[in-house]
Amino acid sequence: MKVTVFYDYNCPFCFVGINRLELLEREFPLEVDSKGIEIHPEIPLPGIKRPNTLKRNYLAQNLKQLSDEDSLELKLPGIFANSRLSLEASEFAKTKNKFRGFHLGIYKAYFQKGENIGEPEVILKVGQESGLQLDELRECLISRTMLEKIEYNRKEAEDHQVFGVPTFIFGNFSVHGVQSLESLRSILSRAIGQQV
Repeated sequence: MKVTVFYDYNCPFCFVGINRLELLEREFPLEVDSKGIEIHPEIPLPGIKRPNTLKRNYLAQNLKQLSDEDSLELKLPGIFANSRLSLEASEFAKTKNKFRGFHLGIYKAYFQKGENIGEPEVILKVGQESGLQLDELRECLISRTMLEKIEYNRKEAEDHQVFGVPTFIFGNFSVHGVQSLESLRSILSRAIGQQV
């Protein structure tokens, strides 16, 4: 079954959702098409410090509960990064069949190590760890060759009425936001049943 996932690296709920989707891939034959969209383009390239507010504390508690359910290490980084270059690099990684490693590496760099994924040095490090050629990735980031692809993903998201991430599309079913593994499994089973 083809599954389309709209995500942004700034979204911790996407990290949880992607982790749950990987668990489902062990049970179901899935063909995952990941499409990065930038949900906060207004964030400047160097990123901004995440304020310590009641809202942040509530979000951190909610994330802890979700990540504990999956034994996933996840913490809110102290910086709110601009994700545009990471998204562009992920599209480049697809062209080299290195997407999965890069994709997971960016999430881990941000939500486990607290690194600023808007900084080219961080992106290059993750790229190298996932097997990408540094000179090619660097050229992609400088020339912005994947900028149009990110814009295309945004337009496609609008066409599918996706206005938040994560969004999973299983056949005729759209699932918005992070869902329990059981809910995703149930929806996926129904979607596969409609295909047959």
